[in-house]
Amino acid sequence: MNQDRIKIKISKSLQGKIRKGFPWIHYYQLNNRKISGKAGDLGVVYDSDNRFLAIGLYDPFSDIRLRILQTKDPREIDETFFRERLQQALNLRNFFDPNKTNAYRMVNGENDGFPGMVVDRYNDILVLKVYTSAWFPYLKMLVGLLEEMAGPRRILLQLSRHVQRISENGYQDNQMLLGPHLEKPVRFRENGLSFEADLLHGQKTGFFLDQRDNRQKVREMAEGRSVLNVFSYTGAFSVYAVAGGAQSVLEIDVNAQAQAASLKNWELNFGSDENLKGRLRQIKGDAFEQLATLKREGKQFDLVILDPPAFASRKQNKQNALQAYLRLAKVGAQCTRDGGLLVAASCSAQVRADEFYRAVDLGIRATGRSYQKLLKTGHPLDHPVTFKEGAYLKAIYCQF
Repeated sequence: MNQDRIKIKISKSLQGKIRKGFPWIHYYQLNNRKISGKAGDLGVVYDSDNRFLAIGLYDPFSDIRLRILQTKDPREIDETFFRERLQQALNLRNFFDPNKTNAYRMVNGENDGFPGMVVDRYNDILVLKVYTSAWFPYLKMLVGLLEEMAGPRRILLQLSRHVQRISENGYQDNQMLLGPHLEKPVRFRENGLSFEADLLHGQKTGFFLDQRDNRQKVREMAEGRSVLNVFSYTGAFSVYAVAGGAQSVLEIDVNAQAQAASLKNWELNFGSDENLKGRLRQIKGDAFEQLATLKREGKQFDLVILDPPAFASRKQNKQNALQAYLRLAKVGAQCTRDGGLLVAASCSAQVRADEFYRAVDLGIRATGRSYQKLLKTGHPLDHPVTFKEGAYLKAIYCQF
């Protein structure tokens, strides 16, 4: 782990952002762009007075050339440094009761001092996902720390698509770094409910752990309601709704495999209870098209959940994403009964919370209906946010 050090020069204005906690230095922001360095080398940033400002992980393959590890005071970047960081992250998550919830985000990237890396726990399995090849020289050490401090049976490595394209040092996507090969989906608990996730082929690291709090709120609001779960994926919102006393759930998703997984999660929680079997119905198809069909048929529901995938992965997609959120809120509102509740969420980092809420507002008002904003939510405690660009999740609860 003896990495070379590189001197990084940046503008005075960027120095101020780094002091305030901004964790990235992009290629275009470098004042010295002719740098020779390997992925994982340590880049040292000095201020205009040639004083230490920051140190981070250098990545010659990424537009984000440097991911900041430490600012203000110089530190040796060694096993002791990462052990302290990991312990801080673990301490932030010690509120979980493992008998009720044993799946959560253990390390949330930059926000926990591990830029370009997340670690999710699913029962006794950890999924370590890296978004920069700069972590490759440190993986052996990190696996040792995770095994010692978190006690997993397995540690699964996942690589972002960008890292897969430039993968080196022999690491592969879905490689087992610790423990036996994973042959089937993993089961875990969340707020006392049971779920199964395909860690090898599922979205994100297998499950949308960041929506846990919103699922629980739906559970608390679902009693006696008919529920429409749009972009239902593996049906977690549906399970929560029925656990909260919902009378029926209609799921819409385009992915047949996800719908099969939803039925499995339903069975895990409700078994073969004949009274509950008839409460779930699924429609396979495009969400916008199916919502339009429901509107034409005059179908309305007491609780409508709109939790789409990210509509804007890049800044140039932002305006199209805002229009999509507006359209979705409009047709979602048209499928919500008077007195009903609409829950709309966004995981698009490029769309700010205020922009998303305005799009939802415009979509609902386009129907000519009035509504009350009951609640706005953001990130759960295991997904902390320490800089504004790290915030992506937002949801709004609208009462008609």
